[in-house]
This record gives sequence, structure tokens and C-alpha cells, in this order.
Amino acid sequence: MAPFLASEQVFRELADGLALDIPEDSFFTALATHLARILQVDHVIVACLDPADKTRAYTLGLWAQGRLQDNVTYALAGSPCERVIHHEPCHFSEGVCAAFPDDALLAELAVDSYLGMPVIGRQGETLGLIAVLDAGPLRSPDIAKEVLRIAAMRTGAELSRQRIMAAVQESERRLDTLMNHLPGMAYQRLHDREGRLKFVSQGAELLTGYEVAQLTAGTGFPFMELIHPDDRQRIRRQIMEGVERRRPYQLSYRLRTARGEVCWVSEQGQAVLDVDGQITWLEGFIFDNTRHYESRRIQQAVMQITSSVTARGGKPFFDQLVNHLTRALDADAGIIATLEDAPGEGDVMTQAVVVDGQKSANFRYALEGTPCARVVQEGACDIVDDVARSLPPQTDSLLGWARGYIGLRLDHSNGDALGILVVMFREPIEHRDFISTVLRIFAANAAAELERQRSDDHINRLAFSDPETGLPNRACFMARVGDALERAESAETTLGLLLLDLRRFKEINDTFGHSIGDQVLAAAGHRFQGMQLEGRELLARLGGDEFAVLVEAPTPEGLVDRMRSYQQSLEAPLQAGERWFALDVSIGGALYPEHGVSPGVLFQHASLAAHHAKRQGQGRCLYDEQLGSAIVRRQQLLDDFITALRGDGLSVHYQPQVDLATGALSGAEVLCRWYDPARGWVSPGEFIPLAEERGLMTELGGWVLKTASEQLREWQQSGVAALPRLSVNVSAQQLEDLRFGEEVGRHTADVSPASIGLELTESGFMRDPEQVIHLMQALKKQGFGLAIDDFGTGYSSLAYLKRFAADTLKIDMSFVRDMLSSSHDYTIVTTIIAMARSMGMKTVAEGVETAEQANALAALGCDQAQGFYFARPMSAEDFATHWLDRQ
Repeated sequence: MAPFLASEQVFRELADGLALDIPEDSFFTALATHLARILQVDHVIVACLDPADKTRAYTLGLWAQGRLQDNVTYALAGSPCERVIHHEPCHFSEGVCAAFPDDALLAELAVDSYLGMPVIGRQGETLGLIAVLDAGPLRSPDIAKEVLRIAAMRTGAELSRQRIMAAVQESERRLDTLMNHLPGMAYQRLHDREGRLKFVSQGAELLTGYEVAQLTAGTGFPFMELIHPDDRQRIRRQIMEGVERRRPYQLSYRLRTARGEVCWVSEQGQAVLDVDGQITWLEGFIFDNTRHYESRRIQQAVMQITSSVTARGGKPFFDQLVNHLTRALDADAGIIATLEDAPGEGDVMTQAVVVDGQKSANFRYALEGTPCARVVQEGACDIVDDVARSLPPQTDSLLGWARGYIGLRLDHSNGDALGILVVMFREPIEHRDFISTVLRIFAANAAAELERQRSDDHINRLAFSDPETGLPNRACFMARVGDALERAESAETTLGLLLLDLRRFKEINDTFGHSIGDQVLAAAGHRFQGMQLEGRELLARLGGDEFAVLVEAPTPEGLVDRMRSYQQSLEAPLQAGERWFALDVSIGGALYPEHGVSPGVLFQHASLAAHHAKRQGQGRCLYDEQLGSAIVRRQQLLDDFITALRGDGLSVHYQPQVDLATGALSGAEVLCRWYDPARGWVSPGEFIPLAEERGLMTELGGWVLKTASEQLREWQQSGVAALPRLSVNVSAQQLEDLRFGEEVGRHTADVSPASIGLELTESGFMRDPEQVIHLMQALKKQGFGLAIDDFGTGYSSLAYLKRFAADTLKIDMSFVRDMLSSSHDYTIVTTIIAMARSMGMKTVAEGVETAEQANALAALGCDQAQGFYFARPMSAEDFATHWLDRQ
């Protein structure tokens, strides 16, 4: 089976698949095929409820056995689909056939897992469902749920759109009926000197006295012959002027009927253009100008509505729709706008503005205090006169003349407000009902298009934004970096790149779980967002605990100031759930073109600076050439350390551990040391972090354990009376290896397990407590000693501590150092000793440097201690000489 796609790629492929120009009648089968491929499932069902019988469903797209199947109708009773249609997503990770034994379709498909999502309509009603089924467990069910939720939204939008289109077609049929029963004539005629008729409505007979068949027979009746000879030249000129200006023409002239009578008529028409902009024919409406004024306007609206519903969608959709709307209503301005924030607050952004028949530039305005706010809150608003004084100030020059105003809210199928549709007039409104009726027809088309666009935008956000923080993700950021570099090169300006790493985040994530970790990430991202310079910086989350910032045109000093600002944003603790966390951030920066001219080089240098920032006190660093040299030196140190580790360059020293009650030796801690011929003694504070960064702690820890075991065997063979217990530090990297227990057994062969103690830090065993507990309990049964090092400095849970079954707690030297001068540290030491005693564990105090500290610890009941007061770490020879008795 092919590997399952990453979540970002799944949503990107979903966005690409749904963005294809799929024919209307193939949408649901294409969706089923696409879902089967990206989710890697055996079966996909896209189904619609039977409008006549809600207990049954029929499939719109059915994928099974590796191909599309013929659609079927099936009963919902006794099936998981019955649950889905009650607005309940339904998920069975296994055993779905057994859960629904009466479902014949499930039995036929022989599936084991099922995930279904309801398809909701515009009014909140259930239209149908989407379900995926598989012979085995679903792969990544969380991603599958989000994919099905998006697919269900698109299916609901498509079903709603098709129903809207069906309703529009029904409206067209009714409008056609209306046209053919109105006392007037709709027509299509050629744009030639004779004006030969191609189509006329039934009203032509009443108006002209000729039968419809007579007017459209053969090549078409020459309509110009019906116009009074004295009016023909003027009419031809007016039509030509309107056609050349691409504007509708309005005519008034005398018409001669078949009976020889002359009547005055009014005509409104326009040219219909083909895809190349060439005139194909003229269409319009002719009516007796003595008819009622309202009848004339209805006829005009009918023509414009018919034109608008056939207009193509896509980018010019809103411009076309508003243009048709203003013509249909004789409005002086029309606007479609979308809500940028939550309904009732925030801003509105226009998507199409037409004033006096001309397209105007879009603009943004505040919703509060405008008639549009009432539209959003109440669904509609009409102001008969004097609306200009309540319009936004920035529209004074564009709409300062407005008097009449009518607006309707555009709603999503789930009931959410998407935007508004508005028309305005220079004169007070006289026919509100008529305008509102026509406006509602246009609003249905506008809302459907807005919903489709919002669905596409949502898919793109999933593909290019980070789900935990809502920030742009790595894919989006990398694309923006390339664009920003091109702009900087063209404008000959600088560009800054910052990489931000959260310190201790992995420890929090491992200790408290991914849910808390995600909340910490979101809180940190929110803090960082508050630091952004509007319009000049782009913040993104690259993954894990790493964020990035793109800064336009900074100076080196300005870039350092930006690092400082992002650091200061985390000075106050972050809240995640009921807990508060103090976090630091390490920031590395690089500047274009000084530190690199390509994305790869900039990232490399910013990353080097970030690594350096982790190791220095300030926690921020701007790349420079000296840093590059330091990185080279650090790399050389790492290379030499690896050579020493895999050669004979390392050694171990032993620091005695003393029984505080008797003063006798109780054991020793094994410490790794490195003497380099060129550098001399290299501090463990330098090479241990290197080993941790480069994943060498498993190899180093194994070498120390093996060396200590060999030393025990040598002392035993030389006649040492009582072998001390040697305590060896175990790193978190070693505990991540499931074969660690085997490694311990291999390195300590022929040595009594009681002579070996394993010391683990709290943070190390809390990364995966269950695995470590299982591993350490097995070693405990073999006789190895277990100690928890640096106790009190991490996030250990007492519940895990009890199950861990350690025999020793080591009190960190940071508490011991100030216990005699700090009541706080003294209380901590007292508490640790009391807790260990209650759990049957011994205590070892680290870093004891004075007799007063040793006496105070003994008085508190501490069992053992180590530190400079007793002895410094020493070689095996010196340790044997001063601390071991021979037989």
C-alpha cells in the first residue's frame, strides 16, 4: 500500500482536485474518485436523501472495487448512514458490519471501518451524506474527518447550487410564461439593416397583429418594415450608437400593425456579443408606451434577470452581476461587499462597485454606524431618502449624491452572514416591493458564488496555514521568501530572516502531552503576532517549536531590535489550560544581501546563528563571519571528540559517595573526562552538549558503562575486599532505544548487577514514562540499582515516580548549595528527604562543599553525599589507593 500523504499534502491535493473545472453532471462521481485516491480507502459513498422518502437515500457517486459503480438506492434504517443524517458524524474504526448486521450494503462491501459525515443545506437541513469505508482500519482518521468535513461542505454547496439553479430555471420558465403573457413582445433579431427577427414572444401577435410563425419564418421577418418610415433612420442611428458604446438602447417610435394601424411603442434592447466580442444579435422588449409604468419596469427587469442568470461565473462574476442588477432596477449604484470580521463588527470590503454604469475601484470601510450594519443584523434595510449622510465618509465623493438605499444580506448555507448586496438611487425610492423582489433573485446567485469562493479559501488555508497557531506554514513561508527576495533585489533593499526556537518546549510536550503542547504553541504564536510590524513582517510556524519571521528592509541594528522585541514577548508566563509556563526563545538572524542572496544560504546562516544563540546568555544572535568561524571551530571540536570517543582519547574519573552516618565509602559516581593534546582538559560542559546535539549520547553512555564494568572486574581480580557501587549516568537518548536493556546486559557481563547503579534525570524518563517504567522495572529485577538524578528540577509526576521503583533520589546541588542561607531551599531539601523516606528510597546529596552542609544533611536524615568536601573526581588508580581496601 502506498504511504499515506502528510496532512498538508492531503489538503493541497484536495484543493487542487476541487479546483478542477469539473462538469456539473460529473461533480459527485469525480469527488468520490478523488476522495478514494487521497484517503486510500476501498469505498466512497456520496449520497442524497430521497426528497419523496426521507428513509431512503440514493447515491450520487459510488466508488467500490477500484472503480466507479452504478448508482443505487438503499434504505437508511439499520445502517450507520441513519446516524449520519441526524447531523452526527459517525466513525467505526472496526467491526462496523457486526454493529449493523441488517445493513445489506455493508455486508456486500465486506468492510470493517466506516466514517460518515452529514451534508447540510443552506437552511440547516440534511441533504445527504458522504462516507468512506475500508476493509481495514482507516489510515489517519483525524485527517480523514477534516477532509470529509470539507468535502461535505462542498457537496452541500454544490447540491444547494444545483437546487438554486433548478429554482432559477423554474423561475426562468415562469418568467418566460410571464413574458409571453405580458402585453408586449420580447425579441431577438439580427443586427442588419432589415433587422430580421429570429425569436419573438407570444405577445408579438397582440402588439403587431402578425402571428409568431409569420414573424420568424424563413430568414426572419424584416422588423424595420414595421417601423413608421419617418422614424426608421432615427431608430437605426440610436441603435448603432448604443451598440458602439456597448450600452443598452432605449427607443420610442411609431409601429404599423398588420391591420394598418399605427401605435406608439417603447423599446429597450442591447447587443449580445460572442466570445470574440462580435455582435451576434440584438435582443430586447417592445411594449405599448401607454401601459402602466410599473409594467414597463417589470418587463425591463425580466430582460436583465434573464441576462444575469446566463452570465458566466469566476473572477468577473460580481462585476457582471452588479452591472445587470443596476440596469434591471434603473439604479444609479450597486455594491457587493463581504464581511471581513464577525457579523456586527469590524470592516466590510467591496467586491464589485458600479456607479452610473461604470466599474469603480473597490474599497474597505467600517461597518459600524452605516445602513449596512442594519443589513447584517436584520437581514435587510431600506432607506427611502437622505441615505448619504449615514454612508461612510470615504464614499462622499463617490456616493455623496445618494438618496434611496435598499440592501439585502448574503447568507451562507449554514446561516452565517457572508456579505451584503446594495443598490442606491439619486431619487427617493417609490417602489420598494418591486426593487426588493428583484434584489432577492440576484442575491441568491451572489450568495452561492460567495459560498463557493469561501469554501475554496478554506481549503487553501488548510493547505498553507498551521492548524495549531493559525499562522502561515512552511510551504506558504518558503513561497513568500522567494517573492520577497525578488522584490528586495529589484528595489535594492535589504531583507531580514529570523528563526525562533522555543526552549524547553519538547520537555513540556513530553511531560504534559501534545494537547497542552499545542496550546503552548498557540499561545506563543499569539504573543509573536502581537510583535509584528504591520505590513512589514511575515510570521510563520515552520514546524515543531520553530517559528520564522521575514522582515522587510531592516538595518542590522533594526534586525537586532526586532529579535529583542520577540524575546520580550515571552517574558510573562504563557497559559495553557490551567497551567502557566515560563518559556524562553532563541533567535538567530541573517540579512540579505550581506549574509546570503538565496533562500538556502539565508536559512543556513540564520539557523547557525540560532544554534549559537542557544548556547549564549542573551539567547539572540545575528550571523557574522566570526560566527561562521566559530561554527567551523565547533565542528572541529566535534570531529576531534568523535575521534577521541572511538579511539583512546576519553577516560573516566570516580567521585566518592559517602555514608553520612558512618563516613564510610558507599559508592562512586562515574564521570567522563577528555584530555585533548592540543586543547588540554576539555570541560564536560563543552563536549556533553555536543554529544547530545549530534545524537552521540547512546554511544558515549555505552562506552562509559562498559569502561566502568571493566574497572570493576579489574578491581575484583586485584583483590579489592568490597567493590563499591558505581553509578553511571543514563541520557534521555539512551532511554529512547528499546534495546537499552540488552545494551546494559552486554556491557556489564561478568559483573554483579548490584555493583552498578543507573542514574536518570527527571526530564529524561518523563519523555516516555511508560516505556521507561517497563524498561527500568526489568533492570530492577536483574539487581541493578536505580537513581533519579537532579531531583526537583524537572516536571516529574509522583504517580510515575512510585511506579518507577527507584531506590535512590539524588538531591540537586542547586538546592544543597544555598540550603543554609535560603529557607526556601532548606524546605525543599527537607521535603525531598521526607518524601524519599516515606517511599522507602535512599537520598544522596550532590555538591556538598562544607562540613556545615554535611552535618545539616545528616541531621535531616539524608543517607549519602558527594562533593568537594569529601573528594574531587579522581582517576581509577587514585580512587583505589585512597578509598578501596584490598584483601
